[in-house]
Amino acid sequence: MTTFDATQAARLPDRDYYDFVFASVEAARRRIWVSLFICDIRPSRDLEGQVLDLVTALIVRCAVGVDVRVLLNGVAATPDIDVANLATGTFLHRHRVPHRRVMQLGNRRGSHAKLVICDDVAVVGSQNWTDDGLRQNLEDAIIVAGDATELLAADFLALWERGKGLPACP
Repeated sequence: MTTFDATQAARLPDRDYYDFVFASVEAARRRIWVSLFICDIRPSRDLEGQVLDLVTALIVRCAVGVDVRVLLNGVAATPDIDVANLATGTFLHRHRVPHRRVMQLGNRRGSHAKLVICDDVAVVGSQNWTDDGLRQNLEDAIIVAGDATELLAADFLALWERGKGLPACP
């Protein structure tokens, strides 16, 4: 286990995740790096529009020069997860937000990581950006600031380098 002298952590109560992450995205000035297993903006699956709100906030921050990057799982045993992530990836692509899909990592398939880094603060939790993840499920998250954030950022960048873009259209 790595220990850090200059790290602060706090529990992020389940129902506060959306508000905290949304506010952090809107306030970010330097970077917003997001890694998710599932991000589902499809209207039939995003009943209150919270996922679309988060993704739209990413688009807005990217448009003003914030370094926005989104990593999504690229392969799942459930086809609906792949469809959700491809729909979100296509939406991000149309709005010029850099994104990649994590496919194969050695003998492991995809990525199940759920992480949001906004400037110097990270949120690590179990939330997918889905209606269930944001409104229905019981989820856990912590807010991390300090040295540990940079370790998480380095891990994100390593995954980013291994990620792939959208599949080619025939």
